[in-house]
Amino acid sequence: MKIIIAGDGETGTHIARTLSVEGQDIVLMGTDHDHLAELDSISNFITFEGSPLSRYNLKQCGAENADLFVAVTPNETGNLIACQIAKDCGTFRCVARVDNPDFDLESNRQLFRRTGIDMTIYPEKLAAVEIKHFIKHNWVNDWIELHQGALIVAGVRMLPDGVLCGKSLNEVPNNPRKFHVSAIKRGSEIIIPRGEDRLLEGDTIYFSVLPENCEILPELCGKKVTKTKRIMICGAGRVTENLLELICHDYDITVIDPDKERCNIIASRFKGAVAVNSRVNDVVALEEEGIDQCDMFLALTGSSETNIVSCMVAREHGVGKTVARIEELQYMPEAESLSIDKIINKKLLNAGKILSVLLDCNMATAQCISLGTAEITELIATADSKITSAPISQLSLPRGITIGGIIRNKAGMLAEGSTQINPGDHVVVFYAPGSMTKLNRFFR
Repeated sequence: MKIIIAGDGETGTHIARTLSVEGQDIVLMGTDHDHLAELDSISNFITFEGSPLSRYNLKQCGAENADLFVAVTPNETGNLIACQIAKDCGTFRCVARVDNPDFDLESNRQLFRRTGIDMTIYPEKLAAVEIKHFIKHNWVNDWIELHQGALIVAGVRMLPDGVLCGKSLNEVPNNPRKFHVSAIKRGSEIIIPRGEDRLLEGDTIYFSVLPENCEILPELCGKKVTKTKRIMICGAGRVTENLLELICHDYDITVIDPDKERCNIIASRFKGAVAVNSRVNDVVALEEEGIDQCDMFLALTGSSETNIVSCMVAREHGVGKTVARIEELQYMPEAESLSIDKIINKKLLNAGKILSVLLDCNMATAQCISLGTAEITELIATADSKITSAPISQLSLPRGITIGGIIRNKAGMLAEGSTQINPGDHVVVFYAPGSMTKLNRFFR
């Protein structure tokens, strides 16, 4: 596929790198001459210096026959206009990143679709939903609800006293079948496992599981389930605003931010939250606001360094669970090594949304989630696709691909070797980088 990405910042660059691994024909548009020159020398995608608002520049990039145009520049208005121009040039699908919450309203999304914008991505809302899931299920690293919760993917870090710790998949007791180990994250590597692979301390295990069986997972991984009542949030930006819209009335929440105007906005919009105008790294202020009595600490400022340090301070004060917004991908291993319970990265959330378009998912129901070095996607099987031609054990799936579960008639079910996938089934697939082309062969 030919894909044009407008925006040579960290988000656009990450998406370009992610998609180029899949063997796609990528052009990255931007205005930073030195950065583009550097990328040109080390990447396997094409760079182009120019404006996505220029019809002439878009045509130079091949917009007339492009399959996908993605606009992720810092200028949301420019992103929307660039998508309209690209669609008018002949691009098949166009996606724009937006910052304005009003642009994410369904009425506006319908308007955008009529004007050539197939999908908008609002990363702050994606981040807020991710945090909401973690607050409710605070024993997991990742909680993904597929097809409106018919099937759950739960990423759980293995502790030494977990029932499954040290066992190979062949040794895991799972009869009757209540879960499927779909992936293992070990350090920065994602393993699509086979029977001989072992579940080790420190691994994050990705289980595919039916909702009614989720309660068995904490014991399997040595986790304790705790209830969250009191939450402290550092940073009063858009992620926090979107989060408070989802959880404000369910918890005792304190928000701390050095910007007095942002505090006033939070206090006026969310009556159930306390807004405190203070530096987020002021330990005395944190103590005065009761950090010692908090069950969870969310560091959601725009600075990754500040967020990491704040979570360390929260740990020192006995806070049970910590969440950090980390924008720089290179900081994520460090944050994980410091035992931060949940890391939020908008680039990975953006990449998952883009991949759902690339895989031609039904965007009304299906989704794609990026784990950094692997992806989870929900694809719909068709009558003439290879995936429906035989039971799973006879399909000869490549090593980098595994089927975690199936949603059939809105009900979830786990996949076994004898399972026959039917036309219309929503199939949950884990796949490693570079496997997208192989995956597409089974569904098209």
